[in-house]
Amino acid sequence: MVYYVKQGMLPETRHTYSSRDNLLREELFGEESFEGSYSLLYHMNEPTRIKEFLEIKKKRAEFTESDTHRLLDTRKIKPRGDFITGSVPVLGTNRMTISISKPNRKMDYYYRHGLRDQIIFVQKGKGVLGTMMGNIDYSNGDYIYIPKGTSYSITYSGNPEFLIIDSLDNISIPKRYLNQYGQIKEGVPYYTRDIRPPLFKPGRVRKGEFTVKVDFDDKFIVEKRETHPFDLVGWDGYHYPFAINVKRMMPIVGKVHQPPPVHESFSAKSFMVATFLPRKFDFHERAIPISYYHSNVDTDEFIYYSSGNFMSRKGISEGAITLHVRGLVHGPQPRTVESAIGKDGTDETAVMVESYDRMGISNEGKKIEAKDYMNSWYR
Repeated sequence: MVYYVKQGMLPETRHTYSSRDNLLREELFGEESFEGSYSLLYHMNEPTRIKEFLEIKKKRAEFTESDTHRLLDTRKIKPRGDFITGSVPVLGTNRMTISISKPNRKMDYYYRHGLRDQIIFVQKGKGVLGTMMGNIDYSNGDYIYIPKGTSYSITYSGNPEFLIIDSLDNISIPKRYLNQYGQIKEGVPYYTRDIRPPLFKPGRVRKGEFTVKVDFDDKFIVEKRETHPFDLVGWDGYHYPFAINVKRMMPIVGKVHQPPPVHESFSAKSFMVATFLPRKFDFHERAIPISYYHSNVDTDEFIYYSSGNFMSRKGISEGAITLHVRGLVHGPQPRTVESAIGKDGTDETAVMVESYDRMGISNEGKKIEAKDYMNSWYR
């Protein structure tokens, strides 16, 4: 849940009609049955009116649990397919998948995930996410949140590159960021006005043949429609896709080094997403402005390095991924602690996922792995 949004034309009262000659088709779009956040969507056509259903089998992403730290180089992934078909799963759990997409073809269909919320981080490129609730213009540095059940298409330009997190769990703003009224509190990394909901466009009335691919992990259910899937005349509620750019976020700093949870951006039952951003370092006169050594005894730690200089790691470049698994100590590599002392800031940008379930690596992930990463603390 974010905040209430009202766009387009709506009946004066929900579950009622304004004109018997021009009935709208009301759809409740929400999560957790009728108990979670929701929006009411008003269609010109019956959303259930589908000319034909097809089923297309697809391979579900499979992961081998990791017992070692790993370094992956996503620069080795070549552009392929469209945003969906070119997506390459690299790491994941039984509830969450992390993929890289570098599309070189446009989407000629509409897409909807029937099971998973999605977080998209835009590493490169710009374009428009078109949804039934409106359009979101995006560019590099944007997070885009797409709740499950959202029909969308996405356009892109400028050598696009995306990090995609798909989750069976609902993804939300961390509850500790909200007051008892659901308002984002002071003292957290972003504010309500930083969040960009869809900009509504009046429903499309044209008829023809429109394809919507509904993702169920191991198959697509393909809907063949005679009316456009974006046929709303209006909607209101608290449940919708949105974007927020990392440049609008305000990193939290302290007198000594702050732990990763202060950088949390999104929350789910089995993981959290954090964002490391350019910031001033700790201001204690003898502060060591770099992460201390730590054992993640209950979590596996994924980091995607977007830009800047990452002082605690050597051999890290833009687009690199590290996986640090529970039970094995990790932290700064040799001589990085000494070199960090006296520095007053960092220009790094990175996306972190801390998973409470064990993470595994895919076969595609193994193809881009640096084989000697575990030895990097001994050199």
